[in-house]
Amino acid sequence: MTRQRISVVIPCYNSASFLPQALQSVRDQSRAVDEIIVVDDASTDDSAAVARDAQVTCISLQSNVGPGAARNHGIKASAGDLIAFLDADDYWMPTHVEDVAGLLERYPESAVAFSRIRRFGEEDLIAPPYVPEGPPSNMFWRLIEENIVAQSSAVVRRDILVRNGCYSSALRYSEDYDLWLRLARRYPFVCTSDVTACYRVHPNQASRNVTEMVLGRWRVKHHFWSVAKKRESPAFVEQLEAQMRRAFAYGLQTAWDERNEAHLRAALAVHKLVPNSTKISKYWRRRYRLAWPFWVAMGDAWDRMLPSVRRTIRPLLSPLFGPTSERSPLPDYLPPSDDVLE
Repeated sequence: MTRQRISVVIPCYNSASFLPQALQSVRDQSRAVDEIIVVDDASTDDSAAVARDAQVTCISLQSNVGPGAARNHGIKASAGDLIAFLDADDYWMPTHVEDVAGLLERYPESAVAFSRIRRFGEEDLIAPPYVPEGPPSNMFWRLIEENIVAQSSAVVRRDILVRNGCYSSALRYSEDYDLWLRLARRYPFVCTSDVTACYRVHPNQASRNVTEMVLGRWRVKHHFWSVAKKRESPAFVEQLEAQMRRAFAYGLQTAWDERNEAHLRAALAVHKLVPNSTKISKYWRRRYRLAWPFWVAMGDAWDRMLPSVRRTIRPLLSPLFGPTSERSPLPDYLPPSDDVLE
């Protein structure tokens, strides 16, 4: 098994207060990396000074270009075979590089390796294992449902990044999702169920803008669909459209079950980006208009019920309001037999 050189790329915008923890987590790795590159995206705080004081490579941009384009600058300057990405407000557990980069060394056919994450700060939870741990697999269809690859948990082969255009500089939201979809259509991914990266939840991060986040994600899917109509087989496009509608309906159901009005309204607003989704959209708009206040009140009462009472009345409520808060995960999807990686 060939030992690969590893470069760490850290885009940073006004994260001087978080950057030291991120850098220290890289230095504390059980497997040392070969270089650390911080790309200061025209910060107005002391981010660049923090990076230089830490004696790592610091690329200072003159204008703010966004996280995707900033990462591209880091990739261009890197010398490693593998690129490990870490956002400046996140950090790694000590075995992250050893565990995740090690997967790419163990499985040379894979393009991307990633792990589970822990969300911390304003939230404190561990992400579920979205896909089974094991040999590399085609994760494209799972990714169409949702972005299961956390940016700060990912390690990617540099040559594959360069060959496939890296991140889209035009995107400010979901630029990582766009990259994962493009790569997953062509290459296997591999993952570990271990938690090796920690994602900070705080008020200033871009993903807190719910409307832009949901819109950005669906713009990426819609663009992928638009390109697929020109390049892929009719059977693939048909299945892609079906998966997009399924993801659209699932997102609405999730927001409904969680009584998250901001997410529900954001999801309803993207229906034009989902092929042939008029029927789904009309159903959920009517449901939202007629039943939302009662659903919220009932949900609050539901939360206060004893589990034994919930089990008794759940079958009576499901026909009216859909699944209750004890929801099952999205069922596994088996792609068509002719869907092979190129």
